[in-house]
Amino acid sequence: MRAAIWRSAFWLKSQKCQFRIKYRSVTSKSVVVDIDESDQDLNHYSDFKTLLKTKGIPTKDGHTCLQISCEMCTSGSTAWAYVNKRSGAFMCPSCDVKLPLAAVKSAYEKRRKIVDYQQEQKKEYKTKCTDPVPREICESLHITGLKQVDFELLGAAYDKNMNILQFPLKNASSRYVGEKWLFLSSGNEESHCDNNTSGLLTHCVGDKQKEKAVVVSRTVDFLALIAQRLETHSIVCLPYGLKSLPQECLPGLEQFKELILWFKYDSPSWDIGKMFASKMGEKRCRLIRPTDMEPSPFETQRKRYNVYHILQRATAVRHPSITTFSGLRNGILSELQNIEKVHGVKWKRFPALNKLLKGHRKGELTILTGPTGCGKTTFMSEYSLDLALQGVSTLWGSFEIRNSRLAVTLLRQFVGYSLEKRLHEFEHWATEFEKHPIYFMTFHGQQPLKLVLDAIEHAHYVHDIHHVIIDNLQFMMGMSYRVDKFWEQDNIIAAFRSLATKRNVHVSLVMHPRKERDEGDLTTNSIFGSAKATQEADNVLIIQDKRLTSISGKKYLQVVKNRYSGDLGIMPLEFNKEALSYASTARKKKKEKDKEKEKSSTEDVLPKCPVE
Repeated sequence: MRAAIWRSAFWLKSQKCQFRIKYRSVTSKSVVVDIDESDQDLNHYSDFKTLLKTKGIPTKDGHTCLQISCEMCTSGSTAWAYVNKRSGAFMCPSCDVKLPLAAVKSAYEKRRKIVDYQQEQKKEYKTKCTDPVPREICESLHITGLKQVDFELLGAAYDKNMNILQFPLKNASSRYVGEKWLFLSSGNEESHCDNNTSGLLTHCVGDKQKEKAVVVSRTVDFLALIAQRLETHSIVCLPYGLKSLPQECLPGLEQFKELILWFKYDSPSWDIGKMFASKMGEKRCRLIRPTDMEPSPFETQRKRYNVYHILQRATAVRHPSITTFSGLRNGILSELQNIEKVHGVKWKRFPALNKLLKGHRKGELTILTGPTGCGKTTFMSEYSLDLALQGVSTLWGSFEIRNSRLAVTLLRQFVGYSLEKRLHEFEHWATEFEKHPIYFMTFHGQQPLKLVLDAIEHAHYVHDIHHVIIDNLQFMMGMSYRVDKFWEQDNIIAAFRSLATKRNVHVSLVMHPRKERDEGDLTTNSIFGSAKATQEADNVLIIQDKRLTSISGKKYLQVVKNRYSGDLGIMPLEFNKEALSYASTARKKKKEKDKEKEKSSTEDVLPKCPVE
């Protein structure tokens, strides 16, 4: 795969095309979002459609992608490629190629095939286990009507050593690109895909292709619907559950005119379902409401509810700007039934923050401020790391410090100590860190607002971002104000407020305070600019640092605004320099070390008793 892409880059360079091809593995989650490449693809999309029309190449306008015949590979048969309408990514499931649209446009102009299809086919994903699923394993799932022949039709296998079921994931060309594992002992699931590919788990009753499909996130829900023998719908299981929906999966859904999204029975799944629907195409998507009468497919089968009646009650995704109380009624009921989950994701490192803010919720705007040098970036990095370790996809926009320096801080907080003297451990901890959904924008210093918003929109669509961090707002604005600086800052804050609400992401802004006297505490009026910032924000957090103004001064985090519950208060901040951590566990370790040092020093001072 890599060799083929670099050969493509060399040929295109020889044609003197002014663009950039950059290969990057996406097996790890922690990557840098290439903003220039995505913007270039979007700019070339309209020109590319014009080129296809000029060349007489047939196209098919799909729900999320433009379907065309692939001119990139050397296969003798016709291979269909897909161009994503939102991101501009060119994907060919047959030859497993994903390239920038600028490169593809040049190749289509020259009508040159530049990818070795046969070599790409040799690298097809292969499973390590081929054992059939025993009948007793089938019965242990407690799904009425599920038969052993169903696993055979799916191509599933059973690994006795690991006690897992393995299901093949296939792309739009029915190529085997990975596996989805179901751990029978714990019920957990994992997906294993190769490089840039991502497939779906699909089942259809009969040979006739269906125009409707039910999309689920868990394998047990997938198997429960198979047991129902649906004749009107195909059944599709997403590869990564509710964590993310890669754009490589979208071509596999193009064949369906209607999609019913049926996820878990809770409020967060309802929010993620609406986000996935916007990616799949809202006009063709309908959602199953997470209420007592519409639980997950597995629970529906266990309680013997009528599946067809539930599918008929699926709700269409309405216009984002118009709603009624009847449209909100199910959401209100879901919140009342799942009040703890509505509070948001809880911090594990900052339990005191959970008591005040209740949790981290999507769709909100948080402002963090504090005096210069108080540790705003260090705290925000650990604040975001805590959430990312729990699956909250995070996009960092560090305009003040380099990404490499920020990553060192995050890695040190993740490990709990410095790796400078333990370099032999770096590969292990770096591999573990890469498993978590943390992304970085490549900006530094002053940047135009539109460019930053385009980058966030791209990351939200491609990587399903839930948390965006801007550190800090003044550095992003820069010093060359074309208009009044306060007006420009208000405009930026309003744009981020709109982004948080429209895309249902949590935006955290780090801001500098005004220059004030050191003796007084910072307040909401201390935030730089007008009152627009504090008015738009849902949460306002201030780091108060009194160590330089008082002998017994302390540093603490103060919650001065909390729109969700109204609870205000403070959280002490004691810094562990070894771990760069403010967490309560780090403070306990620091106190234990201080006690040990004090105890050892006392023992050295006390005179030794003579032996009788």
